[in-house]
Amino acid sequence: MKLRLLILLCVFFCACSDNKTALEIYHTGAISGYFYAQTFGEEHKSLGGLPALKKLLSGNQEPFLLFDSGNLFSVTREGQIAKMSGTLNLLSKLPYTAITLSAEDFKFGAEDIRNALKNNKIPIVISNLKNSDGSTPKSIQNSMIIDFEGVKLGVLGVLSKGDFDNLVRSSGFKAYDEIESLKPLIESLKKEEVNIIILLSSLGFERQDKAASDKTLLDELTDIDILLGIGKENTENSKIIINHSQENLQQVSLINLILNKNKQISSHNSEDILLDISTIGEDEDLLREVNILKQQVAKTRTRHIAKIDTYLGSDGQDSALGLYTAACLKKWGKTTIGLMNLEALGEGLPQGDVTEEDMYKAFPFDDRVMFVKMYGANLQRALENNLISGHQAALSGIKISYDKENKMKKIIINGQELQRKQLYDIAMPDHLISNAPGYEEFLNMYEFKNTDRTVRDIVTWCLNRKNTDFKNKSAWQQI
Repeated sequence: MKLRLLILLCVFFCACSDNKTALEIYHTGAISGYFYAQTFGEEHKSLGGLPALKKLLSGNQEPFLLFDSGNLFSVTREGQIAKMSGTLNLLSKLPYTAITLSAEDFKFGAEDIRNALKNNKIPIVISNLKNSDGSTPKSIQNSMIIDFEGVKLGVLGVLSKGDFDNLVRSSGFKAYDEIESLKPLIESLKKEEVNIIILLSSLGFERQDKAASDKTLLDELTDIDILLGIGKENTENSKIIINHSQENLQQVSLINLILNKNKQISSHNSEDILLDISTIGEDEDLLREVNILKQQVAKTRTRHIAKIDTYLGSDGQDSALGLYTAACLKKWGKTTIGLMNLEALGEGLPQGDVTEEDMYKAFPFDDRVMFVKMYGANLQRALENNLISGHQAALSGIKISYDKENKMKKIIINGQELQRKQLYDIAMPDHLISNAPGYEEFLNMYEFKNTDRTVRDIVTWCLNRKNTDFKNKSAWQQI
């Protein structure tokens, strides 16, 4: 803190001479659900969290800007319970100027995002995301212009198109090429004669795959003045100020800018401020809200669900958990077929005592069980698409044989070959009828009914009723 005071004093005296202006920019990113302080080391030092950040900022008497670069909540159980709505509610208690979202923030589905945006109070900027019809999503801007202390700032935000395209629950949204989306917006901001262009990026500095990264953007978009990203890497650039926030909110980045009389950046320095509870303290009101969320999670860790005598793994095409879930949905729904897509599974269920927390880890999404009726012809096409796409779902009540070229040979239901004109009833997760990759044909159903009961609830029902036959076999057989 002494170093920071010296820096601020220097900034102040420099700014007072030659009509220079000083600006402070605080930056967070990859909070990842770590809304609370964490304990570290032998000294059990408490560091980080939103209450500490709010306390720090409330003590700042000078005007400042506060930005976040996305990846807000998906790592911790607290974040997974809060999801986007709860996370935005917590962040709204801090004076965020603007935030962007990462592809990871969309993992719980488009419905979760849309519900969260209905009451959102925080400016969100994503420059390469639109609704499927090409319109801009409600409560999301593709760019912002802020007049701050007489300085005109343009703000952009970007998420990874590559990561977004791999999501199975993003129906209704579409991500576009990062650079091609940003170029015209940068030109538009320049026409508006903004003094500084800030880009909030959730891409990461460098990637092993071919997806765009901050490094890619730096090579192509030289009119950006400040890039605020995620991760530990910081690099020098002769023109662009680059700052990558530390993950999990143990500290906050601060950039001090000196602007000349033309309101252009003449110099800058940056530091990471450790959010040490012993010296900063915590905002009591926000701490109370965070603790309520932590108490919810604590209850799930101790609430007993069942005891099972084997580990139910979630990995692989013949996932024991997937096969058990499909059989469970069929049994509970009294349907002909039970279907569970493997992408919806999280961790496996442990051998021995199973708690509510284990259930949330195994079934992290709040998918509702849907009853669907389909004609045999549509069901056959759905299974063929599922096979070709490589999204082979776990199934119960049906047997499917196919050859090495992934051509369907025979489908047996209730001991008989599939009848193309017959109606079959299926119990399955509801998000699969929202044009999920590999499941598009399920849109051609005859009728459906949403039970409003989660898959997690139904598997809990099966476990509680000692429906513990875990020797289910795969419905798919290559011949």
